[in-house]
Amino acid sequence: MVDTGGLMLYIFCRDIQRGMGINMRKKILHAIILAALVLLAASCERAPEGSAEQDAPDAAGPSDTPGEVGAPGAEDGLGFDRVAEFSEGFAAVYKSAEGGWGYIDATGGLAIPYAFSGAAPFADGLAVVTLTGGDEENPYRYGLINKNGEVVAPIEYEYLGDFHDGLALVSVRDAEAEMQMYGYIDADGQIAIPLEYEGASDFSEGMARVSVEGWNGFIDTKGRIVVPLDYLDAGSFSEGLAAVYENSKYGYIDKAGKVVIPFEFDFAGAFSEGLAIAAKSSGAGSAKWGYIDKAGKAVIPFEYLSANDFTGGIGVVGMGDGSGYAFVDKAGRIIVRHADYVSVLDFREGLAAVRLGGSWGFIDMAGRLAIAGEYEAVGGRGFSGGLAMVKDNNKWGFIDKAGNVVVPLEYDALFEFSDGFAAAVKNGKCGVIDTADNTVEPFVHELVGFVAEGFAFAQDDGVWRLLKLIQSST
Repeated sequence: MVDTGGLMLYIFCRDIQRGMGINMRKKILHAIILAALVLLAASCERAPEGSAEQDAPDAAGPSDTPGEVGAPGAEDGLGFDRVAEFSEGFAAVYKSAEGGWGYIDATGGLAIPYAFSGAAPFADGLAVVTLTGGDEENPYRYGLINKNGEVVAPIEYEYLGDFHDGLALVSVRDAEAEMQMYGYIDADGQIAIPLEYEGASDFSEGMARVSVEGWNGFIDTKGRIVVPLDYLDAGSFSEGLAAVYENSKYGYIDKAGKVVIPFEFDFAGAFSEGLAIAAKSSGAGSAKWGYIDKAGKAVIPFEYLSANDFTGGIGVVGMGDGSGYAFVDKAGRIIVRHADYVSVLDFREGLAAVRLGGSWGFIDMAGRLAIAGEYEAVGGRGFSGGLAMVKDNNKWGFIDKAGNVVVPLEYDALFEFSDGFAAAVKNGKCGVIDTADNTVEPFVHELVGFVAEGFAFAQDDGVWRLLKLIQSST
């Protein structure tokens, strides 16, 4: 298996045996509540027993540690119990003494007060925040604030999704009907489409699925019903088509509601790169999976136990003989069978990490060995930004797509680069390096993480400090 040490929230580096990188996608879900905002930290020396659970003490005044920012009287990035990475110039921070989450700016000063039960990263000038006070089943309420800390959308929704096509899906519980009702708000926080649907999806290609009493149809961004609510099931529009369900079979409609692929499939997925996964059964046998084009033609035969969407010209199928998974191209050719290797990771940037015997290497999209299998482990999921973390002799470094060592394999643990910087662990201490292996923050810290937008956070003696990372001129 790929090394999983770096997936831990904190890695105690004095005892470290392995490490890897993390890419945490910013999702607006319950993950924005308190602990779920504690992301991407590396712990570099085991703290005294119990100290990891203690509140970080308050601290005043600027610090004299190189790289730290702040001014006397500002927050200075100190005394935070929890922190999150910067996004659009702001970082969410939590203080138990203040009783909530707030935001600091790039100076380290408090920009938005500690007023929230949860706080998500900013995106397009807005951030989802939460307050408690709901019912036992749904204790949190969601809303939106801007960078001035002003409430844009009232903190009253039981669900608040991402913006798509300028609208975000929201819901509240209708006490009389005893169900969630869904609608949409715009970026000004105004209700753009009333909360009158029992089910709904995010907008995709200007259309959203909505349902009432189990019947599904589609509306446009003005809230007009474009496709009547006549279907028992429906997917989202992708590449101009959406799968819908009628008479126990799936077919596809266009945005005018016209059936363009007949109802003949037991399952039908969204189109991706011109193809969609679909399943068909024959006789009494179970359904088999394949891929169809926009004319409904089976481009890759219905002979697999499972299938995934195409990404980057590659699909993943479950072999019909039960031998496991395989990568296929759009012509249906098998690129590589997972059964040929001990482990196979997904393709990233044209290469996939594979393990043959006890060593890891990389194959290209033709299934050829591109980088020899000579590493003990591969970090993250493979290549990101042209680099991949690899491990040999119990030490980590980075290689490029030609297999050249870019960052020497001399670190106890590494994390993926963000804006040219990466947290790293060396000799039981944490610091930050750049892609040229220059040390931009010395290896003196107990914890370093949350690297984003040229900033990071370091923790020493239970106190978080904000670091401004400066690219080396060498």
